[in-house]
Amino acid sequence: MIDQVLNHKLHKKLHEIANILCNSLHIFNNPGVLAGVSGLALFMYYYSRFTGDSKYAEVGEKALERAVDMINEGFTDHSFCSGLSGFVWTCEHLERYKFIDRESIAFIEEFEPYLISCMEKEFSNKHYDFLYGGVGIGYYFLSKREKNNGDNKTLYLWLKDSAIRCADGSLKWESLIHNSEKTIINISLSHGMSSIIVILTKICNLYPKSVEARNILFCAIQYVLQQQLPNPVNSYFPTYSLERENNPQSSRLSWCYGDLGISQAIFQAARSLENKSIEDVAINILLHNCKRTKMIENGVMDAGICHGTSGICHIFNRLYVMTKIELFKEMSVFWLERSIAMDHFSDGLAGFKSWQGEKYGWNNQLSILDGIIGIGLCFLSQLNPDLINWDECLLLN
Repeated sequence: MIDQVLNHKLHKKLHEIANILCNSLHIFNNPGVLAGVSGLALFMYYYSRFTGDSKYAEVGEKALERAVDMINEGFTDHSFCSGLSGFVWTCEHLERYKFIDRESIAFIEEFEPYLISCMEKEFSNKHYDFLYGGVGIGYYFLSKREKNNGDNKTLYLWLKDSAIRCADGSLKWESLIHNSEKTIINISLSHGMSSIIVILTKICNLYPKSVEARNILFCAIQYVLQQQLPNPVNSYFPTYSLERENNPQSSRLSWCYGDLGISQAIFQAARSLENKSIEDVAINILLHNCKRTKMIENGVMDAGICHGTSGICHIFNRLYVMTKIELFKEMSVFWLERSIAMDHFSDGLAGFKSWQGEKYGWNNQLSILDGIIGIGLCFLSQLNPDLINWDECLLLN
């Protein structure tokens, strides 16, 4: 469904992005995957496989070495987005898909006792946040090829014991807002309950005979589905939860908040539970979001993965891969065309800039979440659907 003209534009733009990134190693200031130098490594290894050119894999290797240097120099952030757990997850991911060998990353196990203690501390503080809190750390342990059942049990027990049982039997988690002392009920994929649903789904996949885990997952889905707006017109879900917002409004169209991230998480869970009725609910919400094509009205300002056109494009692409529903592919191409058209900044990186809100305005960004790495990975997996599994870092697979 990508015509020759668009195909040519994507190849050209992807090459431009790769060449900029080859000379950007010194700019990164953290080892994480979604905001740091591990994201550069992820892109370079995938782009090397895409092109067949080993020079990009060499840049990826240097990026991982740079992450190790940061850690050895005393970098202590443990988060998935910007810190140590994102780095070790990247190493595991690259080894699993045979970009690097096991021996080259054997040292990462040395970090695990520290990460376990950080995860327990985050959970004890009710800081579940996927990007910056305990869930992101736990995701690394779930992603390991050589699983440690004890580590995964620790993760599961913390989630189980911290769940709040509602009067109707559904379950919710009250989470600390990042860099705040306030707690809220957040249903988003980036910071809230939808990420917990994905984690519980992966636990159920690992331990399919655990009736208790499947019940907890079902009850978590039940709570999130109850957060739908009373009369949805634009989005089905608010930004946070109905009990969090006095006057709940439609949420943006994005990976981080709103219908796409939430419904994609519920869809994954429904398939794991083999619950067709819940799966149909998720699909219907996602199909409704195919109608949301006005950018400003839906809070879409830039081309980034987190809350921009390439993130929307990639989610629909992933949904097409999983469902083969043609409309999802059509919408993926629609948002792909919008993404490539965002390269209009004369002082941008490959023409792209990231909108950082009224306070900070337009900025050049490199990262997976906000910058040209994420845009490039989106383009790459459009051109070669076999190279789509990088999106595990976004909880989409």
